[in-house]
Amino acid sequence: MIEVSALSKRYGEINALKDVSFKVEKGQIVGFLGANGAGKTTTMDIICGCIGADSGTARIAGFDIMDSPMEAKRRLGYLPDVPPLHVEMIVKDYIAYAAVLHKVPSASVSKRVDSTLDSLSLGDVRNRVIGNLSKGFRQRVALAQAIVHDPDVLVLDEPTEGLDPNQILHIRELIKSLAGRHTTILSSHILSEVQNTCDHIVIIDKGHVVTQGTYEELSQTIQSGHIYRLRVAKDAGKALSDLTGLNGVSNVKVIHESNDIEFSISSASGGDAALDAVAKRIVDGGYGLRELALKTKSLEEVFFQLTK
Repeated sequence: MIEVSALSKRYGEINALKDVSFKVEKGQIVGFLGANGAGKTTTMDIICGCIGADSGTARIAGFDIMDSPMEAKRRLGYLPDVPPLHVEMIVKDYIAYAAVLHKVPSASVSKRVDSTLDSLSLGDVRNRVIGNLSKGFRQRVALAQAIVHDPDVLVLDEPTEGLDPNQILHIRELIKSLAGRHTTILSSHILSEVQNTCDHIVIIDKGHVVTQGTYEELSQTIQSGHIYRLRVAKDAGKALSDLTGLNGVSNVKVIHESNDIEFSISSASGGDAALDAVAKRIVDGGYGLRELALKTKSLEEVFFQLTK
């Protein structure tokens, strides 16, 4: 539904984008992750036809945003990093105004406004002035203007920026509820937001894509071998000594003076056999095996390792 190919953009001497390419399949929520200044907003603005690229293409539902802008934008809903709100307007009137701009047929405007407000839990504030709402509610109104015409594609640029934790959680759940019906690309520099909301991740750094895939794929790509977390009932320090030097097992350490132990098993060392040996050593030693599980890297660790 979204196909970005070799986008490049310069601002004077600054190379904002360098051959950026990725795809967003139908029904996906894709996280576009990068630090401030990485090129996220520039990419979003090109995808939505707000600015042009120096080279490359962006296609929305098969339509090139530069060659067929009206067809592409008809299938697009956009929430920019600065929400386009008319704060002096009443909520329902503003969403109706957005529906007209998106060329929703006149006979359907009222129905579309009602269903959109209900879907975003805005019914109780439909008759209030936008400027009198909390920031969380204003962000929901901004999201409403992006979906009132029921677009195939949603482009959301930093949709939770500046919100408190409760507001972030609410907006996150609203975005997840749109999955399947809308194909969504969501830009953010908040790693937990991307990890908890998106099923595919594109990481951009200094204007170019450094990697993309599911969270699990990204974690495994940069992880040499596997890291495991082991929990025992007692004597974690003694258990650590018993595991140290075991064939194929390395980097054994107790976590924060608890009964949790972390260790690594190299992919080249016969992982299953080494893991069996660890479990046997713990059981035979009478330490009380409570848990043994694979530990994946956090998205923060993945992001830091790819962009440092």
